[in-house]
Order: sequence, then C-alpha cells, then structure tokens
Amino acid sequence: MAPTIITKGIKAGEAIQEYIQERMDTMLSHTQNSIDYIMIRLSDTNRIKSGFKKRCLIQLSLPGMSPIVVTEFAADMKSAFDSATRRASRLLNKTLSKAKEISHTTMPLYINRPILDLN
Repeated sequence: MAPTIITKGIKAGEAIQEYIQERMDTMLSHTQNSIDYIMIRLSDTNRIKSGFKKRCLIQLSLPGMSPIVVTEFAADMKSAFDSATRRASRLLNKTLSKAKEISHTTMPLYINRPILDLN
C-alpha cells in the first residue's frame, strides 16, 4: 500500500519518498491487509529550546477501529521517521492482537414473556 506523504516546510524528494515506501513495506508487511489508509506528515518545526526540529506523524486507518496516530520529533527527518515507524508498528500489532482476542460471537436472545401485552 502506498502511503500518502504530506510535507510542510521541507522538500520530500524522490529519495526520501522511496525510503519511506521501502521502510513502510518492511515494517508493516505482515499487517498490510489490515490497513485501509496510511498518511505520513513530515514537517519542520521551530523547536529551538528542545533542539528537535523535524516532526513525523504517521496515521494508520483500520477498518472498523479508531485510527492509530503516532508523532515523533528528532534532529533529522530519517530518525524521526524511523522511530515513528517503530512505534506505529508496535501499536498496530498490539491493537490487532487485542482485536483478535475479543470474542465476536453473538448470543441468541431468549424472551420468556411477550414484549408487548396487547390485552
């Protein structure tokens, strides 16, 4: 699945887009069928006090579930993207394993008396 890449304040050239696509394919290869949409936001922030200037936000949309959103700040874009990808992968695996543990069987509803008494 090809992620949607949105940038603000930086230029995402062909090399960074290929790196992102390759990294997402390897990190999320076993869960590709569970993801509807992948959005990656790369931006340059002015965090002078903390020293971190690059931000990477990854949003994974899952069918029938709340989206998974992970944000990471780092000094350079690759390290921000790598740590955000690791966190998103761990959170996705945890979310999907919890969803599989939930029993999805429905129980029949037995009513001993009539719901509406028309007499």
